[in-house]
Parts: sequence; structure tokens; C-alpha cells
Amino acid sequence: MSLKMSEFHGIDQNHLTTLRAAGIENTDDLMKIWSDKTKRAGLVTSTGIAEEQFMKFAAMARLGRVKDLALKHIGVLVAAGIDGPKRLFTYTPETLVKHLSEVAAERKLTDPMPTLEEIAPWFANPRPVSNGKPGVNGKPESSAEPKPEGAVAK
Repeated sequence: MSLKMSEFHGIDQNHLTTLRAAGIENTDDLMKIWSDKTKRAGLVTSTGIAEEQFMKFAAMARLGRVKDLALKHIGVLVAAGIDGPKRLFTYTPETLVKHLSEVAAERKLTDPMPTLEEIAPWFANPRPVSNGKPGVNGKPESSAEPKPEGAVAK
């Protein structure tokens, strides 16, 4: 699911204009370039946008793909150090609410805080993980066969 970069809260108009000039209109465009380290360096140089800012944009793009996650909540997630579904799903809905509340109080965030009722659906219907296979409770299923007792990992 591709989202327009202009749909995200917290990306200023100057950055949007610069991204468009670099050929980045949506999250798919951004992630195609950002996934290639050579292109990433060129993008930072050609746009004048700091790599840290692009890292924030990439985190926003990854989080924007989580089913039922409202874009208005992405800012607080990124501010809390959650840079994608993999990190998001290390929490339970309850521990996530607690973590976000602590970060919001500490940093005096003004972005809308998601409630437990808003967060729960993110975990009930996780999006496919990077390998394209759905996970269980938001975590990828292990593709490795279970090892017999006493087996040593290589």
C-alpha cells in the first residue's frame, strides 16, 4: 500500500517540494531509493535533506503500512523510537500505551496519543512482514524447523 508523502503529519512543505523534485511522491518511491545504500547517499547529497530526516521519513513510511494505524499517530510512535512494524510489535497494546505515555510526558509531545482501543486492532490484524508472509501476533513465524532436544545450533 503506497501512501503519498503529503499525507503524513510532520513533513513540512519545503521537504515535500524537495522530495517531489527528487522523484519521490509516495512511500513506495521513498523505500525503493532508501533500501539502496548507494542511492540513499546520493539522495541525501542531491536534496540537502539530512540523513536523520530521511530515516524519520522511512520510519513513517514503514509504520504507514500497519493495518488500522491512523497516520495522525505516526509522529508519536517515531518520537518514541518505534521505526517500523518490527519494533512496534515487540510491544503488547498495553505496554505500548504505557511507553507512549511516558515518552509523551518526558518530551512534552503534542501529537495525538492513540488509546488502547485504537492500538488493539494494529495487533489483531498485523500486516505482512518483510518476507511477505503474515506473522503471528505481529511477529514473523519462524521458517526454521524445530530442532530436536539437545541439538546445537550451527
